[in-house]
Amino acid sequence: MVNDIKGSNHSLLSGLASQQQAEQTRNNENAAGNKTQGTADDRVNLTDQAEKLRALESSIAKQPVVDTKRVESIRSAILDGSYTVDSSKTAEKMAQFEGLLDSKIGDEQ
Repeated sequence: MVNDIKGSNHSLLSGLASQQQAEQTRNNENAAGNKTQGTADDRVNLTDQAEKLRALESSIAKQPVVDTKRVESIRSAILDGSYTVDSSKTAEKMAQFEGLLDSKIGDEQ
């Protein structure tokens, strides 16, 4: 008689567990569907500034990464010996760059 009770409880519990698991799966699927589906009333409104930013990004993306005309101009000047380096201007720019690095390092500490 004890075996009969255990057997019936086991099958009942097993059935409930299967039913609960199926319900949980349905709930998960519904939750996933709710995250990706919108309603007909959902709208996105971009500000004028966002539209301008998008247009600017598009314009920048179309620009070449390297100014090939300038590179060719400098290459030609180097090859024919007419390219000169202004050492004082170079030193000034390097000092400015070092100053920027120092200020950034000071900000982090």
